[in-house]
Amino acid sequence: MFKKAYNRFLLPAMEIGFNLAAPFSKKARTAVESRKKWVDVLETQLESVSRDKPRVLMHVPSVGEFLQGRAVFDELLKKHRNIALTLTYFSPSAEKISASYEPASARSIMPIDTVRNIKRLLDIVDPGLLIYAKTDVWPNLAREARNRGVKQVLIAASLPPDAGRLNPFARGVASQGLKALDLLASISEDDSGRFEALGVDPSKIVTTGDPRFDQTWNRAREVSETDPLFSGMPCKSPTLVAGSTWPADEDVVIEAFAAIKKRISGCRLIMAPHEPNSSHVANIVKRLFRLGLSAATLTEIESNDSQDPDVVVIDRVGVLAKLYYLGSAAFVGGSFDRRVHNTMEPACMNIPVIVGPKYSNAREAQLLIKEGGGFCVADASEMENRLLELFEDRGKLDNAGRAAGRLVEANIGAAKRTAGEIERRFAALLG
Repeated sequence: MFKKAYNRFLLPAMEIGFNLAAPFSKKARTAVESRKKWVDVLETQLESVSRDKPRVLMHVPSVGEFLQGRAVFDELLKKHRNIALTLTYFSPSAEKISASYEPASARSIMPIDTVRNIKRLLDIVDPGLLIYAKTDVWPNLAREARNRGVKQVLIAASLPPDAGRLNPFARGVASQGLKALDLLASISEDDSGRFEALGVDPSKIVTTGDPRFDQTWNRAREVSETDPLFSGMPCKSPTLVAGSTWPADEDVVIEAFAAIKKRISGCRLIMAPHEPNSSHVANIVKRLFRLGLSAATLTEIESNDSQDPDVVVIDRVGVLAKLYYLGSAAFVGGSFDRRVHNTMEPACMNIPVIVGPKYSNAREAQLLIKEGGGFCVADASEMENRLLELFEDRGKLDNAGRAAGRLVEANIGAAKRTAGEIERRFAALLG
């Protein structure tokens, strides 16, 4: 029943949805255009790759999952340097970062999971091993790969208690792919138990931790105050970095910061919207001006058009992880919208992490709060009070920051453990 419903209704609806959204969304438009040429892209890139090389296909949903997959694959490469990696991604937002990953022989957006597309994909790539990161085990891909004898691994596997895949229909669809796995490496024992409840063979489940801790920690250690990005934004205390914010988050953060500014005149806010398109950034700046706050975009600061504003609004993507270095504390967006974004990046900078009420999707956010390195606030008033408590008491601020950093350090090593499990079970496929 689930297989028929998935192929006859869900996949066509997905494709129609992308096409309908394309005229109104750059992201959807990019996805549609990229999926028209994925065959040519992969065939061209793999044309010169020897068939004698061990072939691995790694699929990631988006940027965060790519970072998890990269951490594991980097470990595999330490012993198996001859692997020909094909990297696919579902969201076009991962296109740029995947293009910069030199160990990959080929990179492309993943086609829609139709039987025809998947057979063509596996014909072109011809993998011996298929690695999925975190979630995207597509049923037709998993089924066809199993039929061809391709070994399949899900790494950084995560399944929160409120995950959509636990509802009856999604559960039926998800289990179709999960049951084809030869190894599932989960981020926690609780996640392992939930995957077992979905029908995954317990003998194929191992808990290795979240590889993103390793990747994020390593990237954070490369940042210093001499980074050119900071030339127009010297370190200043106290600074709140609000990252990956949506409008619902911005309402809370701006109200709280405006109130704090009246108490701590030298404080600063760096706000990085999740989607920093020009109209949205302009509206944020106008709103700040109306509240009597000075504001400038990162572009204006870099061109020396503004000096030391109260608020810096980041008007491009790809720099947020570094910006947390400038923070005394961080707020991570999405947590007043639908689901919190990456709380690990600020924690790696040894600063306290504040989130709104919608953080159950992120295990690391829950752990940060439990260990005293993170705090949940329900509204602007609570955020104001929490920030004042931290900014006016250096001891509390430092203790919370150290707790955040300790949590990350305690979880380092997941990438190596995950790679070790893959090597132990599938060494012959890695060369």
